[in-house]
Order: sequence, then structure tokens, then C-alpha cells
Amino acid sequence: DYMEWHPTCHHRDCLEYGKKFLDLIPGYSSSPRLLYVWGHSYEFDRNNNWELIEEFCKMIGGRDDIWYATNIEICEYIKAQKSLIISVDNKYVYNPSAQEVWFTESDTGKVYSVKAGETLIIK
Repeated sequence: DYMEWHPTCHHRDCLEYGKKFLDLIPGYSSSPRLLYVWGHSYEFDRNNNWELIEEFCKMIGGRDDIWYATNIEICEYIKAQKSLIISVDNKYVYNPSAQEVWFTESDTGKVYSVKAGETLIIK
């Protein structure tokens, strides 16, 4: 239930949690990793700590191994992931959605992507 979605941390703790998140990278996981930071911009003025979010953005930003997404983008991706149609023998994966979906094959740990509207044959 996305209405009960809890963030990882408030932005006052973002450096601590950001470092933990980066320790999980590189590599793919069978369960996606999410760092969800929340807060309000007025709090930076009130607490006079804009440098906190600036340092966090320098640490986390601009990386090729992180997907930076909005809440709705994450919700849409999860829906696309759940809509994958997998054959009984796990050899074919059909993606009926309009976006590419990534997954890890459980037996080999190999990472695959299946493009929008594509049927992927896993060998």
C-alpha cells in the first residue's frame, strides 16, 4: 500500500543513511534497494543547515549505479515489474508494460532487462 510507504530517514539523518546505502553498491540484489529521504526545504532555513543536503547530494548524486526516481516513477516501475509474464519453465519473459524492467535470474544470479513489449528468451 503506497499510502503506508515509510521513508528510510528524515533529511537530518541523510548522511548516515546515504553512507550505508552506498556500502550496498555495487551489485544487484534480488530485492531492490531504496533510499527514500523526506523533509521540507523550510527546515534547512529554520535550522540553518543547507550544507547537510548539499553534502548528501554531492555524495549520492551523479552516479551511474543509482536510479534517481520520483515516488510515481517507483510506483509505475513496481507495477511494470509485477506485470511481467513468465513461462512455466522460466525460459520466456514477456513485458507487456511500456517501460524496461530489470531482474536477476534466481539460479545463476545473471542480470537481465526486458524492454517494453519484448519477449526475452533466457538461455
